[in-house]
Amino acid sequence: MILCLDFDGVLHPHLRHEPDFCRLPLLWQIMRACPEVNLVFSTSWREMHTVQELIDFCTQGGGEDLAHRFIGTTPYVLHEPGAFRVYPYYRRESECRLWLSGNGYRHSWLAIDDYARYFSPACTSLFLVDTKTGITEEAVDAIIQRIQSSLGSYRD
Repeated sequence: MILCLDFDGVLHPHLRHEPDFCRLPLLWQIMRACPEVNLVFSTSWREMHTVQELIDFCTQGGGEDLAHRFIGTTPYVLHEPGAFRVYPYYRRESECRLWLSGNGYRHSWLAIDDYARYFSPACTSLFLVDTKTGITEEAVDAIIQRIQSSLGSYRD
């Protein structure tokens, strides 16, 4: 399974006075509970930082053993302003799906994000996090349960 990971509003509250990546231990908890899961960066930070820098941000201070499970970044899909479109533009979902298809993944995926507008209303692969808090203990339990449930359906 692939987790597509956002940073702002997920690994730290958005527009709050808490340090960047203050929720990392909660991400590590998910990763350690679900060793079958690899992560792909879907955060806008990927536009300004190298993959190695993103990995370093997510593993520093206790998650170094998890570095090998961060396996890439989603492509950046640019929507042309004013272009006619038949369907709404769900940027992050499109980027996640492009990465998955481009890398041969046909199994389940889960995006952890705080911005619902980047995903279609019918997207069952979104785990929405409150932007004001980022990941919480309750969210960790729910994410782990979702991953394990999804993985169970592929093992049956």
